[in-house]
Amino acid sequence: MEDVLVSVGVLAGVVTVCQLLRRTTWELLCPRRRSGGRQSCLGPEALPLEVIGEFVSTLQLCVCTHELQLLGSSGMVGWIPGLGFTYLMTVVHITTFSGASCNPMSCLEQFLCGQSSGHVAASKLLAQFGAASVARQLSEIVWAMDLSDLHWHHRLRQYKCTSALNTTPGKGLVTEFFCAFTLRAALFKFQFLKQKHKIHAVAVLITCLVFAGGDLTGAVFNPALAYSITFNCVGSTYLEYCFVYWLGPLLGVMTAVLMFGNKSVLCANENTKIQTAKEKRA
Repeated sequence: MEDVLVSVGVLAGVVTVCQLLRRTTWELLCPRRRSGGRQSCLGPEALPLEVIGEFVSTLQLCVCTHELQLLGSSGMVGWIPGLGFTYLMTVVHITTFSGASCNPMSCLEQFLCGQSSGHVAASKLLAQFGAASVARQLSEIVWAMDLSDLHWHHRLRQYKCTSALNTTPGKGLVTEFFCAFTLRAALFKFQFLKQKHKIHAVAVLITCLVFAGGDLTGAVFNPALAYSITFNCVGSTYLEYCFVYWLGPLLGVMTAVLMFGNKSVLCANENTKIQTAKEKRA
């Protein structure tokens, strides 16, 4: 129980530090811009702010997942508490990310759909994968402090991990494809929900996907996160990891965009027109 409490403390500490970094960055880059009582950053500072936000948020996501993965592999928590941790941390992440996607697939989607330039997409991609790499090293630094017996034993094993890919690369790709496709397709539908409801809907869906595909691939469906927590583990080759954890989500997201993207945009535009008409009448 003590090891679990230490891991919970690590999770809370990581989220707190990253949130302080986000707020500090915001205050430094946009100290005097205010609109409607809220700070806004629409000038040349916007891109650096977004890139730093992606880096810090991806760092938070990866370090927390490293700790949860270690806790889960220890067998100290059952599958029900494990799914509970997944749900709670997803809610925390969505609440604190401040609009950062922390997923290269979102950057590629925005670029391919003409919503961002190649420069912006490349900058965010570098920030995400850079944070994923730093998170791996940072986690080892935290574990080296021997805050718990779990961390101590992991350090003695030289931080070795076993591949989460427990099936063939072909089935693994299908699993990651299914998870990425389901999440992206659902997000098109969830965009009409209120934010407070959307957060929990997304968290429940991700938890269900982890439950469904976790035994096969870990149900990562995020190339940057997979690069951080999986690519250095023994059991599969680098090419197999790329095939499953990069190609699978890419195909899944692009398929969802092609199938539901245009319909979603049309519905959103129609809802906007209806809302505008109601406001004019009022």
